Amino acid sequence: MQTRILGKTGLEVGVIGFGGIKLPGIKQDAATEVLNKALDLGINFVDTARGYGDSEAKIGEAISHRRSEFFIATKSGARTADQMKRDIERSLKNLKTDFIDVYLVHNLRLPEQYETVMSPSGSLSALKEAKSQGLVKHIGFSSHRYRETMKLGIESGEFEVIMVAYNILNDELVDEDILPLAKANNIGVIVMKPLAGGALAMPPPCPPVDGGERGGGLLYSCILRTPRPP
Repeated sequence: MQTRILGKTGLEVGVIGFGGIKLPGIKQDAATEVLNKALDLGINFVDTARGYGDSEAKIGEAISHRRSEFFIATKSGARTADQMKRDIERSLKNLKTDFIDVYLVHNLRLPEQYETVMSPSGSLSALKEAKSQGLVKHIGFSSHRYRETMKLGIESGEFEVIMVAYNILNDELVDEDILPLAKANNIGVIVMKPLAGGALAMPPPCPPVDGGERGGGLLYSCILRTPRPP
């Protein structure tokens, strides 16, 4: 596994991490198997969020006994300090850990959301308090499409990590300004949706079939490349 330093956090993470957003769709036994396999193969960064159903709890149940082998990142959509404090407590309990390596403000986009989060009673203040107590090691935020908000967050000096959507389709254009700005400010970048939410891993759509000899061949080809259901 190749590794990189995650910006000013100083964490040495693998270039491939484990995203926990789909864990609510499988049972605990399967989650335990796949998470332990990921660690066995050299993955040392696991990402989840309060909004991902029972993802945190499944991760805690599956690999909390191997806590020294991985970094954990989770996220909360809380905008106020009181809400964030409650979510940090829930995350620690669910993940069965004494501390969280990276805690992110989840999906920070609209200007009014940003102002609330950054205010004295906003969720950032709770994260900073948790960091001073050792419950959270590093603070970040995730965002979609609102590049002006991304810029404000990066330039604020309050965050060490940003999570953005980036893949070969490049529909959010973060390579134009956000990635260079993050690099210039030594902000660690976590990439979500590297396979466009799974779209890039799916077989290409089958062409229409006209019923003729050529069409039958195309249909046969599509059947061959379509994964069988589990």
